Amino acid sequence: MLNIIKIYRIGDWLHYIGFIMLGFFLNTSFSIDILKYVFLGSTLLAYAFSLNDFFDKHEEKKFFLLPLILSLLILPLFNSLQMTFSFLFLFIVTFYSMPPLRFKTKPFISSFCNGIGFMLLFFIGYSVQNFTFKGILFGLLFFSFNMVAQFIHEVVDLEEDKKEKIFTTTLFFGEETIKKYCYIFLWFSFIVTIYLFYLEIVSPFFPLITFFFVTFFTIEILRKGIYRELRKKYKIFGIIVGLIYFSIILKP
Repeated sequence: MLNIIKIYRIGDWLHYIGFIMLGFFLNTSFSIDILKYVFLGSTLLAYAFSLNDFFDKHEEKKFFLLPLILSLLILPLFNSLQMTFSFLFLFIVTFYSMPPLRFKTKPFISSFCNGIGFMLLFFIGYSVQNFTFKGILFGLLFFSFNMVAQFIHEVVDLEEDKKEKIFTTTLFFGEETIKKYCYIFLWFSFIVTIYLFYLEIVSPFFPLITFFFVTFFTIEILRKGIYRELRKKYKIFGIIVGLIYFSIILKP
């Protein structure tokens, strides 16, 4: 079991299952079908992370084939829009890691692949019923959160990326410019929640908790810059905010 956890880097992506679950519960009530969505999200993410390791570490064993096969086998159980979003996810993560395109070595494209890829997980869950403007707004919210996470990741791994000759957006712009982009996406996420409240889609508590999250990390980056421990803090605080979002969404 421990070997499977390591091979598929489950600890690195388990929290991203929350996106597909949030999408599901935003558009329908609780049902046993959620297990199907969790399984699909797990196979897609296991494929993405193990494929990335295969090309980064030049491994001989193609562990990524199993989750890829499992995801393709379960996809016929979903509707056409969900299948479309799933194939888009597979396309992005495949060419993110695989030569010759290898999007992760291309500035701008590499960052947006991460922001869009995880947003697609939310769209898969949300498409359980008709896709509406509300889904687009929530997608933009999670896209913004993920862009900040990606920029923090790039800054933390800057020296390692230089050695591996991975030309990221951070290498192109420099850390100071990337910090400004973090502020932009953080506060854009707050604006989205204000608009959701204005449309009476969410309660006032939704933008309030987002405001605290955004303010904390804005001040943290202003005071200390982007440092290694910030990546862990952003992940932990993001999970907490996600759980609060769940509590608001699932409230009767």
